Amino acid sequence: MPRQPFSPSHSKADLVYGIGHIANKPKIAEALGRCIMSWSYVDWQMANLLAALMKANSEASVAIFLTLRNARAQRDVLVAAAEMTLTAPNREIFDALMLIYGSLQSQRADLAHGIFGAIREGKDDEIPWIETKNLSKDWIDRFHNPKNKDLHERQANNLIQERHTYIYKLADLERLEREIVQLWSVAFAFTSYLNFPDLPLTSAALEKQCAETPLMAQALSRTRKPKSG
Repeated sequence: MPRQPFSPSHSKADLVYGIGHIANKPKIAEALGRCIMSWSYVDWQMANLLAALMKANSEASVAIFLTLRNARAQRDVLVAAAEMTLTAPNREIFDALMLIYGSLQSQRADLAHGIFGAIREGKDDEIPWIETKNLSKDWIDRFHNPKNKDLHERQANNLIQERHTYIYKLADLERLEREIVQLWSVAFAFTSYLNFPDLPLTSAALEKQCAETPLMAQALSRTRKPKSG
């Protein structure tokens, strides 16, 4: 299950944000760390995939990808290379891989760049999360741009924060970690196949990943659906 809105299920809870609360959620902090650490392997593998698509397999092609820190730019350079070198059914596999990559890349970015808080007397397996821009806006409005007494009182009750806060469960983060590992496994198999297409071992490994990896099977099903219009 993806993250859920803070309200209405937690609307009566005492929501707080502050760096000191992180230490109170060791299991969640560990799960977050595993997600972010696992994603580094995805970045590395996608760089290797770009090298295989470009039929270069050089340090330069890997370096090109790794210097692109913008997520959109990374996907664009992969798509551009695929359009020049891939034909069906390899392009179908690539398109499915990109569906997964885009979704998980966005989820990972939320974890890495959002802000986590705490719920007083909350459950150990839950943690509130808010986009940095929304917490910053609330902070500025509350402390630097007071409008009137009524508005200030509403802000003091965390209504703005609650409106933009979501709840992550430990199970959500553990699921995301598993999916990141699945993405790496498929990308590794696809890259190996592109590098050594005539080896039965790489063909069999890729076929198995496409058939048995839940995320990949779902993505392939989506890419194979006829487009309306």
